[in-house]
Amino acid sequence: MSKNTFKGLNHITLRVNNIEKAETFYGEILGFNVEKKMGRSMTVYRIGKDSLVLVEAETEYERSSKDYRVDHFGFFVDTPEEVDQLAEYFQENEVTILSGPSNRKTGRFVFISDPDGNMIEICTEAS
Repeated sequence: MSKNTFKGLNHITLRVNNIEKAETFYGEILGFNVEKKMGRSMTVYRIGKDSLVLVEAETEYERSSKDYRVDHFGFFVDTPEEVDQLAEYFQENEVTILSGPSNRKTGRFVFISDPDGNMIEICTEAS
């Protein structure tokens, strides 16, 4: 198998405790469009060429356990100003900001948390 076999990320699947709360966050707060729903417990969002899949867990897990299987995932925006505008928007909508907005060598970022404690990075890369 060649190292060039893989062409990119196909999807990320997140287990969530409450599909309705997760759909409100990803659909209304972040503004992602539903590509399809699969039954009552699975929602697929298309973001560019990638997919984010939400699956409601059969048994709820405790957020404070911090037993993360995924550290975080990130979404690009075009400008540092957009990072700042989104940070303000998140504050207005009571979304937990974990870090930032801040600069780093490669651009600007803000880390937020979804309703289940999944960490999300919103970032821009310097040109």
